[in-house]
Amino acid sequence: MTEGFGMDIGNSHHALRLETAVDLVNALTGENRGGMPAYLSAEEVERLAGLAVDLRAVIVALISDDHDGAAGVLNRLLADSDARPRLRREGDEAWHLTFHAPGADFVRKWTAGLAVAFAAVLGDDSAQRLGCCEAPRCDRVFIDTSQGRTKRFCGVACQNRVKAAAYRRRGKVVNVP
Repeated sequence: MTEGFGMDIGNSHHALRLETAVDLVNALTGENRGGMPAYLSAEEVERLAGLAVDLRAVIVALISDDHDGAAGVLNRLLADSDARPRLRREGDEAWHLTFHAPGADFVRKWTAGLAVAFAAVLGDDSAQRLGCCEAPRCDRVFIDTSQGRTKRFCGVACQNRVKAAAYRRRGKVVNVP
C-alpha cells in the first residue's frame, strides 16, 4: 500500500480525491462556507452544493461510526453518477482509470470520482482520519494527517481561538514579587 498525505489508503489518488471532497464540503456547506470559481454556471454550483451536502452527510456518518448510513448515501451517489471504472486514453496520453461515464458533464464526473474515493476507504482505517472541527461556531471538516491522529481543529486559527478562550476562562494569574 502506498502512503498518501500521511494516510495509508492504498492509493494516493483516493487521498487526493478525499482532500478535494473536504475542500468542496467546506466551500459549499455550513456556516463558514467559502466561494466557488467564477467559471462554473449557477446550475453547476447548485448541483455541486447538493453533492457537498451529501458528502458532508457521508463524513458525519463516518465520524459517528455509522458505516451503513455512509454506504447508503455513497451507493446513491455511485448510481446517480453511473460510476464504473473504465480505462481511458485520449490521443497519445497514457491509459488512466476514470470512474465517470463517457460524455458525463462536469458535476457527474466529480460525483463519480469523489463517491468512489469515499467508497474505497469506507471499510478501512482511513475513514477514521476524517474529522469535524471542535471549535465553537466552526463546522469545517478535515482529514487528520497527524501521526498520532490527534487533530481536533480544522486549522491553527480555530485551535488558537479555543486556547485563548480557555486561558481567559481560567483567569490571568499574576505573580507579584
